[in-house]
Amino acid sequence: MHCRIPISAAICFIQYALSRNNSTQTSGWYDQSGFGSSQIISPSSTDVNSHPGVPIENPMPIIPLAVLIAWIPVGAYLFRRFPVRIAILANFFGGWALLPGAPYAPTEVDFPYWIMGVCLPGIDFLTKATAVGLAAMAGILIFQRTEVERFRPRLCDIPMAVWCLVPILSAAAHWDTWEDGISGACYHAIAWGVPWLLGRIYFSSPESLLLFAKGCVAAGVCYVPVCLVEFFTGPQLYALLYGYQPYRWVGASRYLGFRPIGLLEDGNQLGIWMAASSLIAISLAVRKLAPRILGMPTAWVAAGLTATTLLFQSAGSIVLLVVLLPITLLQRRSVLRVAVAALVFGVVAFALLRMSSRVNLRYLAKNNVVLRSISNGLGDVGRHSLVWRLARDEGHMAVALKTPILGTGQWNWWKNGEIRPWSLWLLIFGMYGIAGLGSFASILFLPVMRASWSPPPGIGPRTAQLRLAIAGLILMVAFDDLLNSAMILPYLLAMGAMASSHPSRPVLAEKPHRLGTRT
Repeated sequence: MHCRIPISAAICFIQYALSRNNSTQTSGWYDQSGFGSSQIISPSSTDVNSHPGVPIENPMPIIPLAVLIAWIPVGAYLFRRFPVRIAILANFFGGWALLPGAPYAPTEVDFPYWIMGVCLPGIDFLTKATAVGLAAMAGILIFQRTEVERFRPRLCDIPMAVWCLVPILSAAAHWDTWEDGISGACYHAIAWGVPWLLGRIYFSSPESLLLFAKGCVAAGVCYVPVCLVEFFTGPQLYALLYGYQPYRWVGASRYLGFRPIGLLEDGNQLGIWMAASSLIAISLAVRKLAPRILGMPTAWVAAGLTATTLLFQSAGSIVLLVVLLPITLLQRRSVLRVAVAALVFGVVAFALLRMSSRVNLRYLAKNNVVLRSISNGLGDVGRHSLVWRLARDEGHMAVALKTPILGTGQWNWWKNGEIRPWSLWLLIFGMYGIAGLGSFASILFLPVMRASWSPPPGIGPRTAQLRLAIAGLILMVAFDDLLNSAMILPYLLAMGAMASSHPSRPVLAEKPHRLGTRT
């Protein structure tokens, strides 16, 4: 009887996801002016295949959809085969690394800007974000129910609760968006709420948090061979396995070789994946928190990951790694607190100033000597993406500010403007207003402030150093989200783990762990 409930729930979710995916894929996407025709408009008017008068067929991709569905029982089985924490890490990191992003409908447009990152509800309900969440739900409820039944929410869980409910609140303010509101709430609960909850339950003890850090590093190590191959061949693996990938060649050409994608959503996300692994590996090696990872000395692993990150020439990821690494290695608590507070304030201030429409960076780039020099320098070396992203966001500020409290309740709120915004912060603001943006910011920054300002009582210096390293990873995600819209959701395991000042009882042994050993 206990097994039938989660299995039935999973089947219902799959049926709903299939019906929603079918309804969007078969209708065709999208006309920029109407968002409902079976035609596609490209940002480039010179693409004859994207002319408004040329219809394009969008068959529902079978292979990616089948793989996403198959992962749910496979991921659930991990919870029977392995210890629960190993199963959680394998499901979330393994699923994110191996699964297709979504059953993308093929299009002839070179730049399908309407396809968003899977961290937010969009065209498809069944994505890699919901597939790994459903697999974890099924595995926990079938094989590992004891710890979940003992869990009691705390005040630190309020931001995630608001985040999961804000689509319904936004729908209540716009009576014609109820379906999107219910669908969005389910999406948030599965894609965001499940890893947050599992982090709160299973990874807040020092030993399990160290296991998460090792898992994060191992995820980067396992991607090194894929990245090296695509550095020479270009992003080929996704197309070989799953077919169409919307941002496969966007920004792929580098000064030397190509920027890989692997099976992730775009090259920027892979850059953060590798930079975050490098950041954690260096911290573990310098602090001597883990002598070996995957059987190799941690120092060697850190050096290899860092070299690989630099090789891919993803400028944003490299800059974040260089800036955040010294902060994670600070020794003086007072300096550390000021540095972390300044970074958090900088992210929030940048986001709010941009959304207030009081700061026009395009105007400043033309009239301010320093910013004009930076803009010209980026253009001279062929790096136009930063200015381009800022310009896209500024073009949508006025639309987002029309519904500032609860947003529009729709993922495509930008449909009547230019190419969609590229900042995850602005996308959330347009969808869910200040309510959604505040809960999102709290999810990111509550664990960071806990690590630097109010760590749990009784933790030792080694645990404090480990939490600081993971706080650096979260800050990297927060900064990246200012300019990109694809967030790596497995990191929510660590955010949930570090949000509370009351760590869970240690279940793992005190001795160091090697990823893949039973505990």
